[in-house]
Amino acid sequence: MKKITFLITVFNEVKTIEKAINDILSINFADKEIIIIDNASNDGSQKIIRKFSNIKSILREKNLGYGSSVIEGIKCAKGKFIYIHNADLEYDYTKSLYMMELAERENLDIVLGSRIKNKNNLFKNIKYNPTFLATYVTTFLINILYQKNFTDIIGSKLYRVDSIKNIKVDFLHEGFDFGFMSRACKENYKINEIMVDYKPRENFSEKKIKWYHMFVALFAIFKVKFID
Repeated sequence: MKKITFLITVFNEVKTIEKAINDILSINFADKEIIIIDNASNDGSQKIIRKFSNIKSILREKNLGYGSSVIEGIKCAKGKFIYIHNADLEYDYTKSLYMMELAERENLDIVLGSRIKNKNNLFKNIKYNPTFLATYVTTFLINILYQKNFTDIIGSKLYRVDSIKNIKVDFLHEGFDFGFMSRACKENYKINEIMVDYKPRENFSEKKIKWYHMFVALFAIFKVKFID
């Protein structure tokens, strides 16, 4: 068993995928594995991924949803922990090993990397990404429903594989993170969060998440809490 698996999730990230892979390769930690799952990119991302023939890659012919990539990555992982590294480079991967150490030290199931714990990022995030407001709304809702004090439920994430591999998944597309975190809270998983840096895309139009996905997020949260 490896200590940590880095799962790189990809969908049409031809501009950033090579750097995303090289960033993880550059982490000075021998006891790791890397898995790349591409969700049927049609912009040349898969061509770049194929250049890294020494890394396990799953190149899908159909987009099955971001959540399905995470779940498949968890099932394939040989690491005790799995860190989700999105290929858009928005999230701070440099804290991944610290997140793992925190999980071990506090016996955590999930460690969240919060983009908002640094309050100075509050208005900057909304300015560059208006849909970021949904993060505040949904995190506030999770906190109310489950008596938590999170600041960012959909930032970067590290999971303890054995703990979460059998968690029920309610959504595989835009509602995945919200449903997954709601389920983890409902089932009393041990969760903590740290502050991470965040670099939003300069071209907002390239974002996969749109403002109207907030309604999917709210439905996911309420479904887990009150229906199932």
